[in-house]
Amino acid sequence: MPYAEPLTLLMFLSAFVGTLVSFILAFVNPVQRHASRLLSASLFSVALFALTSALLINHSIFLVPHLFRLNMPLHYLVAPCAYLYVRAVLHQEIRFRRLDWLHFVPFGLHTLELLPFLLHSAAYKYHYLQGLLVDIAGVTKQQEGLLPGYYHPVLKFVIGTSYVLLQWRLLGQFGRPAAQEPGTENHALLRWLRVFTVLNTLLFPPVLLAMLLPFSTTYTTIFTVGVLGSHLLLTSTLLLLRPQVLYGLRSPVLPAEAGLPLLPAAPAKPDDAARAYYLSEEKKQEYRARLAAHMQQQPFRCKGYGIKDLAAETAIPPHHLSAFINQEYRMNFSDFLNRYRIEYVKERMAQLDWRQLTLEGLALEAGFGNRTTFFRAFVKLTGVTPSEYQAQVAASS
Repeated sequence: MPYAEPLTLLMFLSAFVGTLVSFILAFVNPVQRHASRLLSASLFSVALFALTSALLINHSIFLVPHLFRLNMPLHYLVAPCAYLYVRAVLHQEIRFRRLDWLHFVPFGLHTLELLPFLLHSAAYKYHYLQGLLVDIAGVTKQQEGLLPGYYHPVLKFVIGTSYVLLQWRLLGQFGRPAAQEPGTENHALLRWLRVFTVLNTLLFPPVLLAMLLPFSTTYTTIFTVGVLGSHLLLTSTLLLLRPQVLYGLRSPVLPAEAGLPLLPAAPAKPDDAARAYYLSEEKKQEYRARLAAHMQQQPFRCKGYGIKDLAAETAIPPHHLSAFINQEYRMNFSDFLNRYRIEYVKERMAQLDWRQLTLEGLALEAGFGNRTTFFRAFVKLTGVTPSEYQAQVAASS
């Protein structure tokens, strides 16, 4: 294979640096752990591809045949994890959303598709590789599972490009307010996220070009592998040069218009200072008054009340509200709203006219959709069941 030695060196080097950065993000970074681990998963998926490619090029794969094809399902993690990383940083998410598992369906399906081969013995894989590595075309044209050759590369291109577009959409939502404050940490972080998204934008077109360019399979393979290895090495090196991103951000991304909640803030944690962000006292007073006035109207008593409703009624963008609630209270919007509903129920339990209602009636009056949701939220936020709390109120009166 032409240029085998420099290409092998590039892939080994990018695999080493990418794995090192992935390890730091996953196990060393104490801040933004959810986002850091998503970025770690995305980079490690490319790093394993780089390592496997290097082993295939110099035929060292025969020493570790079980690594062959192990990286293929991980290709479907690169783009989703990169998108979820950008979203987690911008929205200050500390956990997955309810439907985020859908992003990992292609990875799961391809794993199941390759499972019969992955479970084969080392001897079987050794024999398979002997027939495959007669020339480089054997590797690029191999059938990766149930689908014919080239189907998975096309799917990876389509999925990757779609997620890149979603990343740009997220950055477009947050870019304008933060860009008004150049020199701040938020501005530097957004600049990094843009660079990261540009690199991801350049990652997937080579897969399609390799299938369209009128060159031999050998040279298109060299082109594709070289681009992917260079992408990983460049991204990992940029992270090493940005310790504030690699080891933990000292301030999250929140546009200057972010509002403040009415409820008391959650108890401080050791790393809360690292998560603090600048908001002028004038802005604090403005949004504190706006939210306080609106929450006194008890909008949470409406069944099905959502963050878009609160955002529209207070003129605060939904992603601003979501980011602040996740950061300030370490909870999602549902728990945030249920805190108001539970406080409302506790106040009404002390009143005589409420003692004749059933617990289901209390739940519906407070805005809960059903009795089960009410019970779960009450126990989660108070530590006791509604019946136990009601008994305590009755005993103290």
